[in-house]
Amino acid sequence: MPERRRLRRTGSLAVALTILGLLAVTVIALATATRPDPDRAQELAERLRCPVCKSVSIAESPSEMATAMRQVVAEQVAAGRTDREITDFFRARYGDWVLLDPPTRGSTLPLWLVPLAVAALGAAVVLARVRHLHAPAVELSDRERSRVEDAVARARATGTGDGDEP
Repeated sequence: MPERRRLRRTGSLAVALTILGLLAVTVIALATATRPDPDRAQELAERLRCPVCKSVSIAESPSEMATAMRQVVAEQVAAGRTDREITDFFRARYGDWVLLDPPTRGSTLPLWLVPLAVAALGAAVVLARVRHLHAPAVELSDRERSRVEDAVARARATGTGDGDEP
């Protein structure tokens, strides 16, 4: 009887190890699998700016230049180049400007910081305006109150309404 249990345990262990091995091979295969070339070429085209349209990716642009650039992307993907190699190819010809999402470094830092600075400035202006609107009214001294009352009385008497002295 103990021999039978040992055989069952050994058999169960062998099955578990086999399943674990197959699972590991599947995970590794899926992790190293590359995307289909058309999808990859499309994704790259969506990250590159059209030099003619300026604010549109080459994937969306109908220009001849964008068509030619999409063709180059497809050819380079088919040739087995990495995404980095392909984007570097276009950066070498057009500069960082060709990337719709430029890298964060010295020359492109203003592209990232200026919008943040403008947003911070706008928030500061709004905050200052809100504080000003909710500021308590300033109390007038007796002398100032008397001057205001006199000016109002003169304006009513003369009918001018501007309160200027003649």
